[in-house]
Amino acid sequence: MVSKHITLADPVAEVIEAQIGSGRYKDVSAALNDAAWHHFIGLPSPFVEYGVTAKEVERSADRDLSQIQRDRKAGKLIPL
Repeated sequence: MVSKHITLADPVAEVIEAQIGSGRYKDVSAALNDAAWHHFIGLPSPFVEYGVTAKEVERSADRDLSQIQRDRKAGKLIPL
């Protein structure tokens, strides 16, 4: 691990401090590591933060789409 000294713009520093104050991170280093990882490398899946898999989201979306199509055929939806 390498130690670096950085200067944050005031708005960024305020956000970091708020995240630490809320208990999401234990210190500035943890918050900045997480932010840098997500910005430059990214999450393996955008659904990780919500604790679901892509397949679960797709399955749910397919169910919703099927219901919308059934409602359209039944005339339950008002066209815009």
